[in-house]
Amino acid sequence: MCAIFGVVGKYDSILTQEAFATLFHRGIDESSYIQKEELFIGVHRLAITDVAHSIIQPIEQDGVCFMMNGEIYNYEELAKSLGVEAVNDTKVAFHAYQKWGDTFVEHLRGMFAIAVAEEGIVKLFRDPFGKKPLYYMIERDRLAFASEMKALWKLKPLQFDRKIIPQYLSFQAPLAPHTFDKACYQVPAGTMVHIDRASWNISKESCYFDPLRVSVNINDASLAIKNIEQKLLRSVVLRLPKEVACGALLSGGLDSSLIAALAASCQKLHTFTIGYEGFEQYDERPFAARVAEHIGSVHHEVVFGKEEFLKSIDEVTQILDEPLGDPAMLPLYHLMKQIRQDGIKVVLTGDGSDELFLGYKTYKEYLDLEGAKTLKYKNWLRNYFKSNFSMNKEWEWYKRIFEESTLFRSTAEVFTDLQQNRLLRMNVRDNDSLKAIAPYEKAFQNSGRTSPVDWYSFLDLKVQLGEVYLRKLDRMSMAHSIEARSPFLDKEVVSAVFACDPALRTEQMPKKWIKEIAKHYLPSSIIERKKKGFSYPFMEWLQENGELEVIERIQEQKGLFHQEKLTFLLEQGRQGLFRQHIFSLYMLCKWMEKNF
Repeated sequence: MCAIFGVVGKYDSILTQEAFATLFHRGIDESSYIQKEELFIGVHRLAITDVAHSIIQPIEQDGVCFMMNGEIYNYEELAKSLGVEAVNDTKVAFHAYQKWGDTFVEHLRGMFAIAVAEEGIVKLFRDPFGKKPLYYMIERDRLAFASEMKALWKLKPLQFDRKIIPQYLSFQAPLAPHTFDKACYQVPAGTMVHIDRASWNISKESCYFDPLRVSVNINDASLAIKNIEQKLLRSVVLRLPKEVACGALLSGGLDSSLIAALAASCQKLHTFTIGYEGFEQYDERPFAARVAEHIGSVHHEVVFGKEEFLKSIDEVTQILDEPLGDPAMLPLYHLMKQIRQDGIKVVLTGDGSDELFLGYKTYKEYLDLEGAKTLKYKNWLRNYFKSNFSMNKEWEWYKRIFEESTLFRSTAEVFTDLQQNRLLRMNVRDNDSLKAIAPYEKAFQNSGRTSPVDWYSFLDLKVQLGEVYLRKLDRMSMAHSIEARSPFLDKEVVSAVFACDPALRTEQMPKKWIKEIAKHYLPSSIIERKKKGFSYPFMEWLQENGELEVIERIQEQKGLFHQEKLTFLLEQGRQGLFRQHIFSLYMLCKWMEKNF
């Protein structure tokens, strides 16, 4: 695990070295770079595999420069098939590229961002689910790429793109390939990008992994469960580090508990949970402790209070390149800080289960609403809803159904288009958010799949996970040089799920298959307990300390909002409503105040 950075073309040596140094926090064990005329590429390493040996990146051989951020979990198997020594995952990935060319990524099982520089071309590859970030910037006479945008901003200052604000307010983050910088782009998950060095233009961009392309060939629930359990257990085993201690994030919920139990059955495990003293309604530490006792882990509890919350806000604002609308990132940041202090470099997480096994209760609500599309006299209802606006999300859902628009636009959706139109001093048209997810709608339509549950699952893998949760996980963990591994997000596991008949997937919601698998590893009191959902008193703490005043300050400076609607929204927040909406606004304004 590490950070990668490169400039191909003309560059200033001192400025480029400074840009490279901004990524040191992602790999504190070693640094190495190659510098020559019109080429600077460098790596900061977090030593997890082949710890005893020095860094071997960047690799320069036979006119090819190769560098990777990430972990390839099946590198030993790949080495055997390639007939090479399994020294480490980077060298094996390089040998795979030498043999298979661009299709080498199809053989990799892991998380990665890879850059390859050859004569006349630069190639950028990102893992199937976007676990590892990769940004790039193309100018008239050079290309620069990096694991985080802060490195690119050392070369060229941020060019704020105001048009991304609606996209951010819709989904809590910009969606690939877009960013808040007009000149910077992110490589989408499961995608490779070729940049021609003669014209400095993108010559090819293609998706190499799409779960929608998996053939549906499992029509029996028991077979589906058996297949998924085998794949998941193998995924956990592959992700257990051999040379450093391993931890697991443990909330006491089903997903993190199952991953921790599977890992603990193979080796000694440290588990970590976070709680909120004085706010027991948010606290799940008793459940986590029960799981830890059952699986025999070395358990650690971390307390997160208002003092830690306020300190984390300031630190996270410095870390994030762009605003992120997920309040869970703040306790996660604090938890990762404590984990690092305990000497742990690798943690396992339960990310991905809800999206794959349809665990969110809103999926059932959306599915029920889909049936309203067949109502015979819905035109009258369509006109009624259009004429009687409400800020409530249910109003928006019904409006979409009656006008035959796309109902589900990801679980990450916060502000609707009409809410934004009333709040922002921008012309945000109804259904404007569909533009951002249009590539995913097109991929879904081209796949031939028609089931709503396939659409919900696929879109949330792309947006909720890829753009929000995994971005949060990467930044908060790598800020403390910790590698977070998510066994549910293994392409073999995901493919096994999408190979199942969607009717079976609908019948098992919410997560009946995972509960069946968990019966072999966890007590029924954990498996069957009601899902609590993650929350903590972030809005109370923001209000008590005057933090929300930053929204008014930005309003005075930039005039982004209609004052009447902004005032209404903030008043609603004082009554405990629109918490997520206000937090997204808060992070946007906090970020803008820092950068402008």
